[in-house]
Amino acid sequence: MIHRKKFSWKNYPELEAFLVANREEYLRHSALNYTIQQKKYNNRLTERLLDLAAEHIYIFNEEEFSFVTVRDRIRCFYKSYVQSSKKRGIVLGYAARKAGILSPADLQRSARKEGMIITPVEL
Repeated sequence: MIHRKKFSWKNYPELEAFLVANREEYLRHSALNYTIQQKKYNNRLTERLLDLAAEHIYIFNEEEFSFVTVRDRIRCFYKSYVQSSKKRGIVLGYAARKAGILSPADLQRSARKEGMIITPVEL
């Protein structure tokens, strides 16, 4: 059972692999700055992660975690990646949009693309 709100994803390798496999798509959606499409994608990603956790007998303690809490922990996972990338000079997600790296045409193309959720086969 996953008891603590502050846990490390690396202690749950199947869940961490799932998040890594979906990182590029998550960051693409984050550049859209919380549109309805991004919200739907984040909810679907969270649902799929919870399903995957159950398949591997990882149970989030209901007193500590709600759906929103798990979704926030996923966001923190990706936020940490973006921050560490930024320290290496790589700008990703919404920060790329703010920095003008993504053009309005890029954002429009991205907004029209359906979000895909990947489940790594090796799990």
